[in-house]
Amino acid sequence: LERLGVGNWKKSRNWRSTGFFGHYVTYAEVVQLVASLTLGLFIASLGIAAGKHRKNNGDGDQNKAVGLLRGFSISPVSIALFISVLLMSLALLLTATRAPQGAFLVSAFLIVSIGTGRKVLLLLVALLIPVIIIGALYLQQSRETGFFDLSDASTTWRLTVYREGFELWTKNARHFLVGVGMDSIKRYAAEWHLFDDGRLPMGHYHSTPLQLLVERGFPALIFWLWVFWAYVLKLFKALRANPFRDWKDRGIVLGSLGGAIGFFTSGLVHYNLGDAEVAMVFYLLMALSVFIILERVE
Repeated sequence: LERLGVGNWKKSRNWRSTGFFGHYVTYAEVVQLVASLTLGLFIASLGIAAGKHRKNNGDGDQNKAVGLLRGFSISPVSIALFISVLLMSLALLLTATRAPQGAFLVSAFLIVSIGTGRKVLLLLVALLIPVIIIGALYLQQSRETGFFDLSDASTTWRLTVYREGFELWTKNARHFLVGVGMDSIKRYAAEWHLFDDGRLPMGHYHSTPLQLLVERGFPALIFWLWVFWAYVLKLFKALRANPFRDWKDRGIVLGSLGGAIGFFTSGLVHYNLGDAEVAMVFYLLMALSVFIILERVE
């Protein structure tokens, strides 16, 4: 080593991809939403490609369709979208952030199950098995922890602040109804003996529902859940009715639905609604999908 000019060596520090963002969690949450949108567009493009193929054949025989499965044909747009989904999945893997990764799996399962048939869904499950194994191995190597590890520091930190948040929310009737106020947990952390009485790093509650409960109260959480439910239900009904004139419209609505479910899933253990960049992308997808339904469909 001395002859090679190496003075000393040590194990390189673990790194997690952040993209152009300041934190890997923010990056992972945004990637999950954009990847869900892209996957929705990819699934919708398969449907329109197959439709064109059947129309060109005249007899509508799906067995003659060219593609991975019968009834689907692959266009250049489909290939580009598929490659984009793969690259985004790789970027999400490199963040080593468990909640958005799991949320994207939930989103992908929902998008494929609604947008295609049983054969494609089974194919997705078969493809996901090795991906999940590779992801778990990468997570173990990069963070030295498993996907579900109660001994992990981030998990024990969450369990502590979850308990503290619930106790603070139920401390009195005022906290239960209107909360303690936004960012009050940081201002009065020492007085309320939060974050293990100062022994843990100060932050938030790493859960969107719990954060809304503690800071804004129970009625605020119910209102947020009602808005979210109304939004998801509208997208689901539109997809069931399938009145779309353009495959891109259907793809945006399909991807927005998957992204919304993924956003909610990840929000159970992340305060992603409080992350400005993530919330901006979520509300942008909400605006696009609702606009399509109201202005181009109904």
